[in-house]
Amino acid sequence: MRAIVRDLRRASVSCEKQFGLSAAQLFVLQTLRSQPGMSLGEVAERTATDQSSVSVVVRKLEEKGLVQKQTSSQDARRLELSLTRGGKRLAEKTPPAVQDLLIQSITDLSIHDRRLLAELLDRIAPSGTGEQPMFFEEPAREGTGRKSDHE
Repeated sequence: MRAIVRDLRRASVSCEKQFGLSAAQLFVLQTLRSQPGMSLGEVAERTATDQSSVSVVVRKLEEKGLVQKQTSSQDARRLELSLTRGGKRLAEKTPPAVQDLLIQSITDLSIHDRRLLAELLDRIAPSGTGEQPMFFEEPAREGTGRKSDHE
């Protein structure tokens, strides 16, 4: 567990230095690169993240001019997310998000091993906090009530 947490933190620091993005932002950027036109809910599902957390990350990517929202041509009630030209250029330069690599490693496990892993993590992971941070993002700072600056 410590090795995974260490790798996630290193990747986050490296991503911030190299590309000016948090690891959570890179994760969403890469997710939209691989499947443009997803809704906010679909991105949340794909990244195993609470929709409100994804919304914050998407808003920050919009502010940076990397992501745009548009109404679906097939359903006017649906907002679709896609990368801007700048978002596409940046996504081409970035390595795969470490979260994607971890998800792929877990996906490659047998069903039995995934169930066992889930059971073991349920035993040791704190639960009942009511909040789900962005998949592997820094948690909110204690005492501030704010999310991490790394969103």
